[in-house]
Amino acid sequence: MMPPPENEDELGLGGYLAILFERRQAIATTLALALVVGGLYLLTATPIYRANAVLRIEQKASGLGQLDELLSDAPSVAATEMEVLNSRALLGRVADSLRLGVSADPRYFPVLGAALARAHEGPDLAPVPWWGRESYAWGGERLQVERLNVPEALEDLPLTLVVEASGAYTLLDPDAVELLHGKAGTVATTPPGAAHEVELNVTELHARPGTRFRVIRHSRAAVVEMLQRTLRLSEKGVGTGVLNLTLEGPDPRVATETLKAIAEAYVLSNVERRSEEAGRTLTFLDSQLPGLRQGLDQAEVALRDYRMGKGSVDLGMEVQAILNRSVELEKSISELSLERSELRQRFTRHHPLLVATGSKLARLRAERNELTTQLKGMPSAELVSAQLTRDVKVANELYLQLNNKAQEYRVLKSSTITNARIIDAPVAKRLPVRPTKPDVLAVSLVLGLALGVAFAFTQQALQAGVTSPAALEKALAKPVFASLPLGPDRSPRGGARPSILARIRPRDRTTESVRGLRTRLQLALKDAPSPVVALTGTSPGAGTSFVALNLAWALAESGRRVLLVDANLREGWLHRCFRDTRAPGLSEVLSGTLPLEQAVVEEAGPRLAFLGSGELPPDPAELLSSDRFTALVAHLAGRYDVVVFDTPSILAVTDAALVSRHAGVSLAVVRSGVHPLREVAAALHQLEQNGVPVQGVVLNGVPRSRSGRAVSGIYQYDYPSED
Repeated sequence: MMPPPENEDELGLGGYLAILFERRQAIATTLALALVVGGLYLLTATPIYRANAVLRIEQKASGLGQLDELLSDAPSVAATEMEVLNSRALLGRVADSLRLGVSADPRYFPVLGAALARAHEGPDLAPVPWWGRESYAWGGERLQVERLNVPEALEDLPLTLVVEASGAYTLLDPDAVELLHGKAGTVATTPPGAAHEVELNVTELHARPGTRFRVIRHSRAAVVEMLQRTLRLSEKGVGTGVLNLTLEGPDPRVATETLKAIAEAYVLSNVERRSEEAGRTLTFLDSQLPGLRQGLDQAEVALRDYRMGKGSVDLGMEVQAILNRSVELEKSISELSLERSELRQRFTRHHPLLVATGSKLARLRAERNELTTQLKGMPSAELVSAQLTRDVKVANELYLQLNNKAQEYRVLKSSTITNARIIDAPVAKRLPVRPTKPDVLAVSLVLGLALGVAFAFTQQALQAGVTSPAALEKALAKPVFASLPLGPDRSPRGGARPSILARIRPRDRTTESVRGLRTRLQLALKDAPSPVVALTGTSPGAGTSFVALNLAWALAESGRRVLLVDANLREGWLHRCFRDTRAPGLSEVLSGTLPLEQAVVEEAGPRLAFLGSGELPPDPAELLSSDRFTALVAHLAGRYDVVVFDTPSILAVTDAALVSRHAGVSLAVVRSGVHPLREVAAALHQLEQNGVPVQGVVLNGVPRSRSGRAVSGIYQYDYPSED
């Protein structure tokens, strides 16, 4: 034998495709199951809707005068405002205003109940299916809870509301213990002395008696966390200040109302924040005005007293210029001091704006000191008059400036305009965002194909049975006489008479393979001590009887006188191919109750005789090990050209070894993909221990397809038909 190529077991693209083709039914089944699961998910999953709104956040002026220019490169306020929108304070206010802490859901039939309820239309209650119960909701049920107050121990725990006749109901705790009994439209409370004080106000109840609802009083923290999970915020473009708000939920109306409440609460909180800022600044200005007014009055009194005592003094042009410049400097210093006070409320002392303001204040104060030095060098009368006049002007300018600013903030506080406005009002999409049919079907299709392909390759990898003739020959050092493709019908079913494939389909691929086995067997018989051929299987299901039957027919077609003997005295069935009854047969001949001539069917086929198993004896091993059987085999070998024995599986019983020791050629039949290599080796070893050398192996039941080589390692071709 020539060894197979080293890369014989390596599969290329064609091999992988062939494996997939071989397992196409399993892949199609997996794909169908995945699509069915996807369809059930679409039917039973709760649809989720998405509400959307758009806000515009305008960059507000800082009120810092010329220092606003330094803020031109400041980042957008959108990030800060998104944190405000997602804060617990704002969402908690929304949860309180909309009473989101109470949820009331009907109890549906498992798996399909919610889908059936969603499919129901109209205000009336859906009828109860014949297979359902009235305790479930089937569509049209409504429960509106206005208020539910429970102790902290019962928060976030499911309570059960059982509907009764005439709008009455009973509320049960998680342990099914009654808490209270009430009626729709009235406030119900627990009786005095109850373990838990519960208050429930049901404003609407529309359901048949016996229907159950699950009512939960969620804690405020749980509601806020739920809103934070479902609320999505994003800025449309960097630095635009346009925020996109989305909120998802199973009820589009609730999602829209909640998102609207969030947007309105944010706008209101924005107004309150700006009004609060204006109020803080106004308080600061009002605290400074009395001191400035007192300083102005004192400066005016000092100037008037000086003029009354000394008379008026004419100031020169130089002094007048210094005086005017000094007033401007004091005014600028005052403005910067006020701005620095505002900046300190918003930034730390190391902020660039505060550092720049301090530097400018230092320059102005240095210039003021220089002017003061110049004034000291003037005559005494002009100096005093100039200083007093300057004090009056500075005090007057500062007072008027601060008073005007206070008036501005009074107006701003009373008419605060928010820098946030709603561009697009919240609206929910008509169709749910998930689950969507295209996405679910696409995922099901991809997942089904992936699982099917994985299953196909896993099944191929985990296939325990030997499929390659090369592997058999290499492991067992025995030649493979033939590889028989899987035939269309190999075993009898019920009481039907099985057909001989070599007779009804002479050009079938399996029949041609049997003829190849015949050719190889004829060569082996030339050197054999007797024309007796024994076939045995490694274990039940190998197809030994099928091989023996068709091999005997093929040998007879070649012109030899052939006898087929059914030596399976345990459960042989070859008699069904030639007659209706099991007896007479081999068991009667061996027991001496019937002569051989009466048991053999001489004209079973052209040049083919048949000896059935006969009635199944209680001691088949004893019959086959008797001297009568030895004499019978010798007699048959001299009477026929070839005697083919069909025997039971060697690993099941010892009958095969008892028959094969009289054979000139012994063949082991192995079922492709069924029998592991270790099992085949054990069968051959057991035969050899009983003194039966095995001349070869027949690989039976090779997958019948053009791509079967990928699975079996065997090339198969069809001979062109006459059609």
